[in-house]
Amino acid sequence: MTNSTLRLLGLAALVMLGGCGGGEKVHHPNLVLISIDTLRPDFLGAYGHPRPTSPDIDAFAAQGVRFTDVTSASPWTLPSHASMLTGLYPSSHGVEDHDRQLTKETLGTVLKRAGFETLAVVNSHNIGDKRFGLLRGFEKSTYQIETEFDPETKLITNQGPKIAKRAIEYLRARDPERPFFLFLHFYDVHTDFTPDPKWKLEFVGPYSGELNGNTQQLIRYRTKENVLAPEDVVWLEEMYEAEIRTFDGVFRRVLDYLDASGLAEDTVVAVTADHGEEYYEHHGVLHGRTYYQEVIRIPLLLRGPGIPAGLEVDTPVHLVDLTRTLYGLVGVEPPAGLDGIDLSPAWTGGVLPADRTLFAEADHNNRVDGEDVSNIRRMLRVGSEKLIFDTITGRKELYDLASDPAEQHDLASERPERVAELFAILEDFMHREVHPEARELSPMDEDAQAQLNRLGY
Repeated sequence: MTNSTLRLLGLAALVMLGGCGGGEKVHHPNLVLISIDTLRPDFLGAYGHPRPTSPDIDAFAAQGVRFTDVTSASPWTLPSHASMLTGLYPSSHGVEDHDRQLTKETLGTVLKRAGFETLAVVNSHNIGDKRFGLLRGFEKSTYQIETEFDPETKLITNQGPKIAKRAIEYLRARDPERPFFLFLHFYDVHTDFTPDPKWKLEFVGPYSGELNGNTQQLIRYRTKENVLAPEDVVWLEEMYEAEIRTFDGVFRRVLDYLDASGLAEDTVVAVTADHGEEYYEHHGVLHGRTYYQEVIRIPLLLRGPGIPAGLEVDTPVHLVDLTRTLYGLVGVEPPAGLDGIDLSPAWTGGVLPADRTLFAEADHNNRVDGEDVSNIRRMLRVGSEKLIFDTITGRKELYDLASDPAEQHDLASERPERVAELFAILEDFMHREVHPEARELSPMDEDAQAQLNRLGY
């Protein structure tokens, strides 16, 4: 019996005693879940980045547990966040594209039913649009539109300060008699790049190329209409660093409020991302299409009551594990049938499985014969071995992340037997019987589709 099972059984016993007048009411810590869209861990100081992009995130990481090897469920926002909130793979929750609405239980629906005040402030159409169902269960929610732009530069501007301001307003107005769950999503480090001029000056060197950090401009490089020069790639990475440093100050505002209000001691805080970003490591830019580490590896930081400070966990884990772990940390029974595991054995004396099979799916923005197609590739990970399969071409790529973390040497032709073994596991995953129950949506109206197009979707 696992530690998490024992803990949940103990909580259930307390609830029964309380109902009979023989015990105290169960105490649930508060929960804050922060998703930083498009954030690569290898650009954070806490994960070894040499430039000072993230001093406040790094300080937060030192106060809790840092997972170094985390795989996302999908390389783009909508299915990845649906997995973040449900603990299910995209094929299990059914939201693999813009044509389906999430109907599975989420952190919002479950924690609301458990008595939590549920609050959300998000900065993406993919999360905030009610069509997609990700904000079901939240009593108060704000979608801060992410397409506000500077009239002079025509670039989308950062909305992080507004997200933090509304989040603090929600916390100030909360019901002090109830625990709260606050879900925050920030779009700031996503293109368009509009960092604070102070941090642009510090991080970005002289550049005379044509790039301006605009998403629509970069799409031409994603579709191979144009080719990036080395100096273009350097400029993009430096602008990304400046954006992260700009966001780091916004992140600090949220933590400062938790500290100043006395909430920090009784609040679990989780920080993660939905996916990363390509900077020509495999001759691509942006995200959504591939499953290489620059896109599919994400950060995961946990801090709060019962979580030790300064712990680093190198065992490969998955975004779908976060949901079950958070249920355990706040003492709420998770829904049945989740794909993820509870990660708390990493700090409660247990052991996490090192060779567990991890998956990713639901890509989009692929071009095949001149047409946009979605969900054509799959990824499987076992230990340090990683298999990528293209359902259209039949190509299989095999990488050993231990010896080749940048995935530059495809081993498929050298290890055909191992490819066959891993592909058999992947086929079982692809053909397993699931009943996602996601609701089919009617076609999107022109305004909503135009907004997604502006964002590169």
